[in-house]
Amino acid sequence: MRRVCPVTALIAASSTSRLWLTVLGIGLCWGATGPLSKLAVSTGHSAVGITFWNTLLAALILSLTLAVRGRRLPLSARHVRFYLTCGLLGTALPNSLSYTAYAHLPVGIMMMMLSLVPMVTLLLAWPLRLESPSLRRILGLLLGVVGVALIVLPGSSLPDPAKALWILAPLAVALSYSGENIVIAKSDMRDLGPFAMLCGLSWGALGLLTPAMLATQSWFDITAFGPPELAVLGITVLHLVAYAGYIWLIGQAGPVFAAQVGYVVTGTGVLLGMVVLGERYSLWVWAALAVMALGLSLVQPRQSKTVAVAAPGPTP
Repeated sequence: MRRVCPVTALIAASSTSRLWLTVLGIGLCWGATGPLSKLAVSTGHSAVGITFWNTLLAALILSLTLAVRGRRLPLSARHVRFYLTCGLLGTALPNSLSYTAYAHLPVGIMMMMLSLVPMVTLLLAWPLRLESPSLRRILGLLLGVVGVALIVLPGSSLPDPAKALWILAPLAVALSYSGENIVIAKSDMRDLGPFAMLCGLSWGALGLLTPAMLATQSWFDITAFGPPELAVLGITVLHLVAYAGYIWLIGQAGPVFAAQVGYVVTGTGVLLGMVVLGERYSLWVWAALAVMALGLSLVQPRQSKTVAVAAPGPTP
């Protein structure tokens, strides 16, 4: 019988614990952006204006990071088209919709709906033959549909049943993020690392958001440093920290293990909504959360086949 060296076993256990702690930390960072998003829209700041500031700050920080590392952002026509497309699908459109929806829906419901991104991505990937359908994954998608139905259909699921129509907003956000995932998976951008990619699409989104912000008069002074403005700054920092950790986690443990972050993001958002904002959910919502979690576990690939690097729980 082969004996395992105690030191080797201790190192392996320590490494595994570190990976799970990283999953927890990343999930907490992304999950915390939910209540902060609710705070950011609490005083009437425009969703487009908030998204503009998030994106500008992220673009500046990422550009500085690339400069310190001696990297230059590729700016060929092919790259610029990619930045604009992913900037629209991955930042400008979904983040603006998310902030709009946060003004009408509980944080926990928003986090649950945004967790559907892997399911929607899979649905888009099948016709393009990026993924193969299976009975297990089809069942996972059906459970996702059941989860949404449990939130929308029972009259007691939402604090105000009249706002059930706003569920379409996070569903559109999930569709937009999924479209970005498909574009990344199909694009031949091997010369772009994950940080350069995020930097490029941030500048691409900024190019789309700036005229929209000016046209809608959505500008607000971020230096006022009131609670909403500080929330916007906090969202940006938490997202970048979580994204950096997520990239590290993929490199250390692979994308399938890293995808477990999504469960922590959703759970954190739901719990923080209860603790910080006093949100309370009906039994229908808890049932929907359980059904969605089971569906996501069935949809997750056993082995990753794509090159896309995207957050498991998209946040503004």
